[in-house]
Amino acid sequence: MKITKENLSDIREDYEKAHRYIDEESKNDPPTEPFRSHYIARDVLSSALRKVKTLSEALEPDSEVATTVRCIHANILKDIAKITIFVEEPRGEVLLKEALELIAKDHEKEPAINVRIEILNQLGIMACNQSNFVESKQYLDLAKDVYFETKELDREPLTMADLFGTKEEVEKGKGLKLLESNHTLTLYYLAQVFGFLDNLADSAQYCHMTLQRQLEYNEYEHVDWALNAVTLSQFYFPKNHLTQARHLLAASTFMLNRYETEVVEKAANPTDRAEKEEILRYRMADVGRCWAKYGLHILATSKERLSADDEPNEDGTRDAPLTPVKKVTRFTGLDLAAYEGQVTDEFCLTFDDAKLVMLNSLSWLNKAKEYYTKETEASQYAKILQDIASLYKHLAFFEEDDGNQCKLYKRGADRLEEIVEILNATYYQTICREAWYELGLTYSNMLNVKLGQLDDKQPNDHPTPHALNKINHLCEKSIRNFKKFIESYKIDLDTLDLPDGISEDEMQPILYAYFHIGRLYYRIITPDKRLKLKNTENSLFYYNRFVACCQDERMRPLFGQELGPGVSMTSPKISADKSTDSNAATPKHQQGAGAGGNEPSGQDPSTEAGGNGGTAVQAVVAATVQSIRERGFYGCFSWLKVFRFANLMIKQGC
Repeated sequence: MKITKENLSDIREDYEKAHRYIDEESKNDPPTEPFRSHYIARDVLSSALRKVKTLSEALEPDSEVATTVRCIHANILKDIAKITIFVEEPRGEVLLKEALELIAKDHEKEPAINVRIEILNQLGIMACNQSNFVESKQYLDLAKDVYFETKELDREPLTMADLFGTKEEVEKGKGLKLLESNHTLTLYYLAQVFGFLDNLADSAQYCHMTLQRQLEYNEYEHVDWALNAVTLSQFYFPKNHLTQARHLLAASTFMLNRYETEVVEKAANPTDRAEKEEILRYRMADVGRCWAKYGLHILATSKERLSADDEPNEDGTRDAPLTPVKKVTRFTGLDLAAYEGQVTDEFCLTFDDAKLVMLNSLSWLNKAKEYYTKETEASQYAKILQDIASLYKHLAFFEEDDGNQCKLYKRGADRLEEIVEILNATYYQTICREAWYELGLTYSNMLNVKLGQLDDKQPNDHPTPHALNKINHLCEKSIRNFKKFIESYKIDLDTLDLPDGISEDEMQPILYAYFHIGRLYYRIITPDKRLKLKNTENSLFYYNRFVACCQDERMRPLFGQELGPGVSMTSPKISADKSTDSNAATPKHQQGAGAGGNEPSGQDPSTEAGGNGGTAVQAVVAATVQSIRERGFYGCFSWLKVFRFANLMIKQGC
């Protein structure tokens, strides 16, 4: 039997009618009947399916005509299965496998190529959604093999429209274009599957291949493509693939600018144009924040790189320094030099290098703040402020001038203070906790700079009252913020008992806060011996709680280094009797100063690692209190090595 237009006209009419319901009418479905058009389309396709079955019964099974009808049959079954899956009903997988079985003996023939790949893609993504990732990859690998075999043998696949027409009506090139589109989807789905299989490198590679093919075949939505590119950049820069990450960020920005010129500016309807402009502002703000994250990574990693220990390992070897990976796969057809030239893809070595990176990131965050305002998007606005504070903190590391370093810390602290000022801690508890803790660290860092300035003074240069007041003020602000952080966990400051239900991840910063507060109380400078005693007792109280909590079985793995401050600290010979020569170890800014202070002279703590630090901390601080009660305050400095431990913790980033 020969197929004529009349044989297939009714089937084609039903098929096209069903797709009009899916593609157009479904947009107008009421919320109470979200699948109405899809149900109608399925009924229409079921009618077409019955007609195809009737037609196929009259055909010779091995004829070319029967192959064409089977492929039409498989296409209709595939579409019914897709609707069944979309409306969240069972049997979708059964229908897809039935369609695949239907064309099993025709799988190498040109009419079956595209429908076979489409069915395998659907089975692959369905298995992925059911967490059957290995099975999903098998389906998608098979679809990929069909594509490469077709290209290698130079076959001409057909579209559904070609199947409904005669050989003379086949549209040249349409089948190949559909083949390329289907293969792009295969690669996209494989990228998702590799991600679920924790093969992130292959996932990123397949994502990049998908983006390149979308560019090549002009099959992309500007905004979606830009978001996928910028998301992919977030995979690369944490692995120090800076050139690749920068290239993806530049491509994303380029695509959004193209969206503005090709879509937004050509929108004739004012309402439609306003909507597209809003989308552009929204997504450009997101891309800007990703540029800022890239800059933050460069600054943070540069700091880590410069702070790394140069000492050789036990076997005499040295760890290779962190270096950026220069390997890059570029998008063809995009001129991105102007975008990539705005920021480096190298780590920073000097303040000038770091300043350029910081200013670029800051400019992007300031643009993002124009969209994410505190009135409309308070939480996102607060996160932007956190990133700005981090930029100032990292830049301060590269600043050699103490005064400028403090100014940078202050600018970061101002942003964090704004966060806790504009947010309600009840509703934005997590962000406020992060801000309080970071404020405590920032003021503590400023305090370290100020104390360092005093220690650098000549022995006969007494600190001014203003300098001492500044130090005490920074101590108080740091303590206050750490206490707010602790209180947010419903912890009673009188007992510091940890309530049940706090996770290990949360306990670690809480205990660090205990330690910092104990350390800060001892840094307060006052001539009043009673206040000195009170501050030292507070220091002992917080240190005791820190040590007691660290000795908990759950916490030991997290605080192994912190509990080993040094052999000299653990010596049983340490006692108040060894502190009679008081001024021998008194810091420069305290020698002979009537305003005296509590802070000991610092030494390199790295020479004092190891030992039972918990007992040492308790013994030393307890001895301090006893010494003050018996001999006065200035007799305690020669053996207060606990504060060397404190400096060790700071260097370790606590």
